[in-house]
Amino acid sequence: MLDLGRAILRLEKVKGELLNTDPRDKEKLLAASRKVDELVMEYYRVKHSPETTGSAARR
Repeated sequence: MLDLGRAILRLEKVKGELLNTDPRDKEKLLAASRKVDELVMEYYRVKHSPETTGSAARR
């Protein structure tokens, strides 16, 4: 469950960076967007791992 919380915190941090990126800076937007994508995948990987498949993971 701790890993799931860490994944969420990392995702929220990078999401904030994405939202604060200048829309005219396409390179930074793309990099931040890719990082968000990676962290979303990490979140789902952690959420559906055998260690977290209990009832708390189904939220």
